[in-house]
Amino acid sequence: MVTRLINNNMLFVIPSWGDLLGYPTLGKYVNHFVSKIETDLVIFFAGVECTVPIKRASENRWLHYLFGLGYYYSKFELKSGRYIIDNRQLTGLILADFVYDYLATLSNITLQEARDVIIGDRLIKVPIDLSYKSITEKSFIQGALMRNVFIPYKDIFLNVMETIQNKESYQLENGHMILSTHWDFYNSILISTKMNENLKSNYLNPTAGLNNISLGGDQHLNDIFSPSELKKIEQKISSLRDKFSTLAYDPIYLFSILDNASKVLISEPSLAFKERIIKTTKTMPKESIFFSAENRMNSFFYWPPQFKRNTREELEMSAVFKELETHPPVTPAIKPSERSASDISQLDTQKGPLGKKFEIRTMKHEPVEEKLLPYPPEGNIEQILLYLKDIVKGDYEMQLIGKAFELARNNLQRIILQSKFMWEMGKYANLYQRKDPHLGLSQREREELLENIDNWIDDTRKNREKYIQKK
Repeated sequence: MVTRLINNNMLFVIPSWGDLLGYPTLGKYVNHFVSKIETDLVIFFAGVECTVPIKRASENRWLHYLFGLGYYYSKFELKSGRYIIDNRQLTGLILADFVYDYLATLSNITLQEARDVIIGDRLIKVPIDLSYKSITEKSFIQGALMRNVFIPYKDIFLNVMETIQNKESYQLENGHMILSTHWDFYNSILISTKMNENLKSNYLNPTAGLNNISLGGDQHLNDIFSPSELKKIEQKISSLRDKFSTLAYDPIYLFSILDNASKVLISEPSLAFKERIIKTTKTMPKESIFFSAENRMNSFFYWPPQFKRNTREELEMSAVFKELETHPPVTPAIKPSERSASDISQLDTQKGPLGKKFEIRTMKHEPVEEKLLPYPPEGNIEQILLYLKDIVKGDYEMQLIGKAFELARNNLQRIILQSKFMWEMGKYANLYQRKDPHLGLSQREREELLENIDNWIDDTRKNREKYIQKK
């Protein structure tokens, strides 16, 4: 049997798992509903990928697999105000075809001509071996990774490296741990029945951002892969663990992880990797996330309605009411006469059951008049940012505001390769273009956006002054 597995030694990062899936849940932790997720990062030092055709309801569908040393990290808040940091080791990732296609068709992706590199708002994918890149390309990739990954998530990467160095981590005698978007176990982690009982009891505890963690990983992999393929996957993961567990790196300069890993990993020859890229540099309808999925470039599956996409704000508000219903606060009764006017003024006075009509006024989205969106200026960073400021002030519907951020960011990319605020602009573009039509920003959102844009403008002016002084 010809193996379907492809070696792909690469760094694969999903900055926010919840953002990718449209926040299916905030999750639970120790029987309490999570009220807010601050970070839900997925990191893989990947070694093997595979795209598998399957039959589902008499239809040809696809599953995309990634295997390596993975890590699901979450930092979240409970209603009590207590912040929790939790993590789960991973050895595999399953992307159903609709999730893969959603990722592969996103805009706001840099380095589109080098199709083995993706540095976007919802995905970062970079080969560990960059020896076949030009000095200019490597410098750009290095700078983009430092700004967008290694600096903001420095402590998390250090935790990952410490975990890998622990001899008890990623032991495959405990079976696989697979983060999944498969239809039948969506937004879940599947683990093996072989897992050590003490480890299993701890691993199965629910955590933020996931629907559940359950047994069944063995059966699924045995249904999909042959024994020889499973053996190759395990050998690759074991090899990665051995190499990364002894890898030297500079904790101040985390790009050194990739630099040093490329020297010790046994991978496909760079020439073969190069040839794949040369053959696929033409304009394509989707980004090349996995080489094993190149034959799917012209097919697309839409996000199914049963996996409804939400906003984080919606879930955070509903989580407050769930927690109040499950664990009501114990407080002394207050007579109506003792309630102050200031208490009442903070709440919306619409009638209805708790959790359905209750809404903080500063977070309320009101209908706005339909307007045509003006096109942003070109060629001047400050003018583009001032354009955004006018749009945010101008009572446009949120979908148009998201489009304005996207257009402004596209114009900025023609002037500068990257800046510390372009990442945020991409996040706003994606966030607001998914909002319901005809609704405007809430008061709090408008204030926060204007404050951020003012900071971007101040930074731009300071950088311009520094440049003038240097000249």
